[in-house]
Amino acid sequence: MNLRRFSRVLIAVVVVCLMATLSGLRSPVKADISGSIKIYKGPFAANEVDLQNQIVAKFQKLHPGVQVTFETFDWPTQEQQITAAIAGGTHDMIYVPEGMYPKFAFKGGPLHDLTPLVNDPSFKDQKDNITYWEAATAPDGFVGGVPNVWIPESLYVANLDMLKAAGVPDDWSTSLDKVRSAAIAMTKPGQYGMAFRTGGLANFSQHDWYGYVLRSGANYLTPDFKACGLNKPELVKTFQWLVDLQNKDKVTPDFGAYTWDGLRGLFQAGKIGIMHDETTIVGVLESKPPTFKYAFFDIPGLVNNNLLTFRGFWVIPEASQNKDAAWEAIKFWTQPEQEVTYLNQTQGLYPTLKDTHGIAILPNDPLMRSGMDFAKYAQGPLFHQQMVDFENNMQPFFDDMMQGKVTPQQMIDESCKMIEGKLNQ
Repeated sequence: MNLRRFSRVLIAVVVVCLMATLSGLRSPVKADISGSIKIYKGPFAANEVDLQNQIVAKFQKLHPGVQVTFETFDWPTQEQQITAAIAGGTHDMIYVPEGMYPKFAFKGGPLHDLTPLVNDPSFKDQKDNITYWEAATAPDGFVGGVPNVWIPESLYVANLDMLKAAGVPDDWSTSLDKVRSAAIAMTKPGQYGMAFRTGGLANFSQHDWYGYVLRSGANYLTPDFKACGLNKPELVKTFQWLVDLQNKDKVTPDFGAYTWDGLRGLFQAGKIGIMHDETTIVGVLESKPPTFKYAFFDIPGLVNNNLLTFRGFWVIPEASQNKDAAWEAIKFWTQPEQEVTYLNQTQGLYPTLKDTHGIAILPNDPLMRSGMDFAKYAQGPLFHQQMVDFENNMQPFFDDMMQGKVTPQQMIDESCKMIEGKLNQ
């Protein structure tokens, strides 16, 4: 074989090997798609539209025949907006957070069945690199979304300087009794030992109290989904602990006195020792760095230390008029080059990926990287079509309990009556 021919063969071999390597990193691109699609998502950053349009531009270079429009919905009214978009097919690719996902993801429901697409051999390598498929799969086996982004929804963010000044032991977060003692030790005029979100769904209070439900070994329903699963002594005891912190020990702000943003402002000002929040608080704190040191801690429970965790899922409504292009877009958005690069420009969010293709996660933020350790405590909401309905209707009972209008046992009894009534409708 002469040198010229050998070189051509060598180049061909290298090209084939390179193509084989790349095919293991992402799914084959469907070249003949065209038309237009609309993408719908709540904002994770102040410049969300700009960040997403950067991904849109890269996608359209790959698929010049597809016109993509990105739009945002508002988190406080997400249920109404997502429900309308899915039903009407006004958007083709929609980001549905885990709290809303069970409402739509079931056989015969309003979402396009992605099961054959995610199980197609051409998607295998990319699928294997994505985590949390169990959270995307309904009890009936239906897969309506592809996981993208996870977040610890309610954990402790603590003012380390306040803990030290109050002489609080280092093991303060290992039991509910020790948390209570720490909160009492840090409470004094103008300073609260603890704060958690109260005042209804508008303040996302459910993300705090539902976490305590899970850590008590309870849930809206029993494991067989046939009855209320809240009536457990551990939950009664835990709810009484919350009530006493606010009304007896008075270590928290008054019920409903502050919005979630207001509580974050108090923490930022050094007025709260232990704050119920999520990792996204770091973005707020870094916008105006406080004078104290702070860190994340898991929340103890009487049964387990599980943290309420939300994953998100890219879905395609059955009413979409361009499912092929929407599926290509989902495949593109869930590649590490898009997902990790995007998340590194937000705060408090983590990728649902095993291999980031060499892209460092939050390389300049060790505190934020530490939040990834909470994956071992992850537990999502109940996967039942009525989950959000149960939560919405249980919130007023929780608010009454926190204001001393009903006891924890009465609150649970009323909630169970509501839940079982809805189950039997």
